[in-house]
Amino acid sequence: MNIEEFKIFVDKTLSELKLYAELHLGKSLPNDFEFRWANNETSISYGKKNVVNEITDKVYITEDNIYPCVDLIAEKLTSDNRIAIYGIIAGYEPRKFGTGWSNRPGPFIYGLGSEFINKKVKTESKEFKQLLFERGLIHYKVS
Repeated sequence: MNIEEFKIFVDKTLSELKLYAELHLGKSLPNDFEFRWANNETSISYGKKNVVNEITDKVYITEDNIYPCVDLIAEKLTSDNRIAIYGIIAGYEPRKFGTGWSNRPGPFIYGLGSEFINKKVKTESKEFKQLLFERGLIHYKVS
């Protein structure tokens, strides 16, 4: 996967993370983002394009060297109405793009901060898990 293809993939990933948060929260969220790496509280990227570039700069090394396991956690909604995300790159050696730990294509694993959890949404139900499957957010059949 070349770098431009990877940037497109990261852009799609941010949209999926937003959808994942919306489904858990039970309401729509803004399409604006801010991002920081978990180990860096001071460097924050604002706006989807800048977030895509920041993630790509750290995760994509070369076509055959991409970090294979990266957590992206939608942490909270900011006072500026952005989805605040932080990322963590696991300690695995970079490798060719492929199926990741989530069993989806690519390295990204989605997580949510407590602000995006709505106890009224029955996330353990078969119906909710089927919805995640239908939206491509999980890649295993719900039985």
